[in-house]
Amino acid sequence: MANFLYTYSMLPNTPETTWKFYTTTHHAWEAMISAIRNAQTSIDLEQFNLAPDNIGKRFIEALIERAEAGVRVRLLVDAMGSVALGQSMYIEAMEQAGIEVRFFNWIFPFSKGNKRIWYFRDHRRTLIVDMKTAFTGGVCIVDWVRYWRETTLEITGNIIVQMQSPFELIWKKAHKKSLGMGDGAKTNLEGFTFLTQSPLPRQRHLYRRLIETIRHAQTYVFLTTPYFLPDRRLLRTLVAARRRGVDVRIIIPTNSDHPVVDRGSHTYFHRVLTAGIRLYRYRGMIHSKTAVIDGNWAMVGSLNLDNISLRYNFESGIVASNHHFASEVAGHFMNDIQNADELTFAQWQKRSYLSQFLELLVWPIRKFL
Repeated sequence: MANFLYTYSMLPNTPETTWKFYTTTHHAWEAMISAIRNAQTSIDLEQFNLAPDNIGKRFIEALIERAEAGVRVRLLVDAMGSVALGQSMYIEAMEQAGIEVRFFNWIFPFSKGNKRIWYFRDHRRTLIVDMKTAFTGGVCIVDWVRYWRETTLEITGNIIVQMQSPFELIWKKAHKKSLGMGDGAKTNLEGFTFLTQSPLPRQRHLYRRLIETIRHAQTYVFLTTPYFLPDRRLLRTLVAARRRGVDVRIIIPTNSDHPVVDRGSHTYFHRVLTAGIRLYRYRGMIHSKTAVIDGNWAMVGSLNLDNISLRYNFESGIVASNHHFASEVAGHFMNDIQNADELTFAQWQKRSYLSQFLELLVWPIRKFL
């Protein structure tokens, strides 16, 4: 299986804007830790899943070292996704070093006795260092995801300003200082836009941009997602694209880290395959959240194609209309197909009666997965 460290590109005529793709989790970690250790003025880290295990400790130690050196460090984590961190001794150690730590829970404030709500999570993953370098994508900071196929983007340039503003807003929200989340679409800079998404009205910017772009697709739509439970609108849009001759392909893991979600995903396979959409099941866990359309539009971020992510979570991502960027994302997709098995409708019809029975059990709750 191919194992890329990263790919690197520079936009023509815009030398201040560069990007790197990290396609495995552990390589993304190393790049992020290196950026933290080299920080001179500020570090803002927003993370859904940060655990006080071996890799989490390395991040925490790097943040503490920089804070003690005089760098302003802010850490925003989700109370549910990072529940183990909230119960650890490292919170006090970070605060003593001068790190500002906040837990995001939106409706329910974080406390040791209140971690039940699975919805309205801060699912974003963003690291901004010195207002010069930023990372985004789907990477988690917990040991057991070390060898997942991941897509993490490191980027520099004017896009950093776009990324900082939503962080400030959700940082205030976590501290109950702001009720609004007006952190949506910003001005397109050099073919790049940082978009956010929230469950509040008219704030599903990533979702709407994806739907709009698929509707105008002419040649292909390539999607990669760890969890595929599309809402009705997205599914109709994909089917409509295929019916007008667009090559629609989707990569998902053969088995993800959420078996119930996988069963829910299976309930969509009949509609997808009979529509002529090509479905590939990756051999291993693929956690990338990417879309590339017609070779001139791509999205990389935290957005899964499931109902929780599309409707209920706070998400973010980079949307690019740059051909070079989109071509790299398409290249990753085609490489991943080499490590996946295409599922045909004939094969799907031969699944066991037990599998069909389990799908029926999950069907009533699939809109909540």
